[in-house]
This record gives sequence, C-alpha cells and structure tokens, in this order.
Amino acid sequence: MIKRVFTYLKDDVMFTVSMILAVGTSFFVTPDFGSVNWHTIFSLMSMMIWVGFLERAGVLHAVSVWLVSRSHHARTLMTSVTFLSFFGAMFLSNDIAILTLMPIYLRLAKDLSVRLKVIGSTLVIMAANSGAILFPFGKSQNLYMYGFYHVSVGQFFKWSVSLTLASLVLMFIITRFVRATPLEIKLKPADKLNHGSLVFLAITGLILVATIFGWTPFNVVVPLILVAFFIYNRSMFKMVDFGLLVTFFFFFIATNNLAHIEVIRELVSSLFDTKSHVLFGTFFLSQFISNVPSTILISTFTDHARELFIGSNIGGLGTVVASMANLIGFRVFRQIEPDSSKSFMKLFMVVNFVMAAILLVIFGI
Repeated sequence: MIKRVFTYLKDDVMFTVSMILAVGTSFFVTPDFGSVNWHTIFSLMSMMIWVGFLERAGVLHAVSVWLVSRSHHARTLMTSVTFLSFFGAMFLSNDIAILTLMPIYLRLAKDLSVRLKVIGSTLVIMAANSGAILFPFGKSQNLYMYGFYHVSVGQFFKWSVSLTLASLVLMFIITRFVRATPLEIKLKPADKLNHGSLVFLAITGLILVATIFGWTPFNVVVPLILVAFFIYNRSMFKMVDFGLLVTFFFFFIATNNLAHIEVIRELVSSLFDTKSHVLFGTFFLSQFISNVPSTILISTFTDHARELFIGSNIGGLGTVVASMANLIGFRVFRQIEPDSSKSFMKLFMVVNFVMAAILLVIFGI
C-alpha cells in the first residue's frame, strides 16, 4: 500500500507539488477552505463524466476512423489528427482530448515510422492546447478565471476568439512542413453508434455548457445532471480523475495561504504590477510550475485578467511541465513508445517554443 502511494506521488508531479505547497504553507497560515472554488471543481467533474460517456459511445473512435481512412499521405494524416484534436478539445478540454486521442493515434500509427509517431503526437498535444482556448471549460485555468473575475460571455470570447484563430493558422502552417509521404493504413471499421446514447449526450452536454456559461442555476442543475448520469450509468465515478480534482483543491488552499503571507504577497505584487509583467511573467512562470497553478497564484494579486488569460494560455506551450496536458501527453507517449521518448522531447520543445514565441510577439506587443 505504501509503495503504491509513493509510486503515485512520483508519477503525478502536479498532485505532489500541490499537496506539498498546501501542507507546507498551512504551517504559516491557517488554511481557509472557503477559498476553494467549488464551481470549478464540480464543473470539471461533470465534464469528465460526460466525456467519458462520449468516449464509451464510440463517437471519438468513429470520427478518427473516418478522418484517417481519407488520409493517403503523411501530411494529410497529420493535418487530420491536428484538426481532430484542435476542434475536439474545444468541447472535451485539452486534458481529456489528449487522453482520448493520443492512444487512438498511436494505435493507428503503429506501422508508421518513429518520426511520424513523434510528429503526430506532438501535434495532437499542441492542437489540444490551442483549440481548448475557445470556451471556458476547455482549459482548467480558463474555467477558473471565468468564475474568479466574473467575466461576461462576450468579454471571454473577445479574448479567446483571436488567440484561437491565430493558433489554428499556426497549427495549419506547421502541418505544411510534414513531407507528403504516401501511406496505406488499414483500420478496423467503427462500431455502429447508439442513437439513444447520442441523444442523451447531446441534451446533457448542451445543459452543462449553458450552466457553465451561467445561463442556468449551477447549484440546481449540476446536482440534477449528476443524478441523471448516475441513473444512466452507475459506473460514472470511474470516469472521474479524482487526482486532478484534489490537485485543484490543494492549489486553491496553497495560493490562498501564499496570498496571506506578507513576504510572498509583497514579492508577487511587485513582480506582476503591470499588464506586460502579468502577460510575460505568467508565461515564464508556467514553464516551471505549469499554467494552472501560475494562474491561480497570480490572479490573487492582479486585476489584469486579459493579460493573465493570454499569458497562461500561451504559457501552456513550451516545456513539458508548462501544462498538465503536456505531462499527460508525454506520459501516454512514454507508455506506448518508451524507446522514442528522447526524440519526442526534442521535437516537442522546439516546435512549442517557436509557436509560443510567435504568439507572444502577436499578442504581447
């Protein structure tokens, strides 16, 4: 049992860091459990369950088979999986899109060269991080900022649409650098979809989106949705990544504690005092502690919500630890292709930082 705990703490770096921060800072400040943003946590939980049902219904696999079956060379395949990840992440979130699509892609690409496996996996992760920007529920830190700053729907889209479109154009340009090597991929046909399940998923999905946007009462609708999920499938809780939810809980406690430690408060306030400092500072900090905890920490000290939004979303590009989605993608790749991990890291870092640099120039000047 103890060995399993240590193994989990070693594998889930973000969980371990968040726990150490929460527990460590609680020795200096009495933790305030009222600082926990339960709206964010239960929104994530509901979306995890919904996407789990979507995956079990075979929708994602059916779309993957449809796209890949029309890819006759490597460039077309890379473009297809990039767009699938980009647009899928808009509704599934970047974490769940990667968890769902990466194994599918690597299974489909099992007969391809290592180079194409690395390129495709890198593009899946980058596209998920980019497409998930559009809606608040696409990324954990966006969902948090949407509630924390009480952003209107129109204001949020004013920030997200331009960054999403710029990212889409850049992702398409990146796929143009892939050689048009002829391919012949044989796929198992997708199973027939259950129309009853699709109707249930469509209705509950629309209700969840409306609730997250604040169009329906959250405290009433979410419990009712969870009850509906339980009646539909009692194994619903197996679809929840409780480790991620507890990670958020720890980060909420830790950042609130840090905000009440005088030395930390003065330091962070002085470092993030202007719009440009918030934007570039958030990007820089994300490269070391990930964009979610960076967002939660910095939001406590600044009213520059737009710059925090831009900095944290571009901040997901860069190092493997810049985003929890990056870590998830790398973990999946390493499990399936352990011998190609170094090749993946090299390409991933180069392409990510190039794209991040371009976006920082566009939105930071």
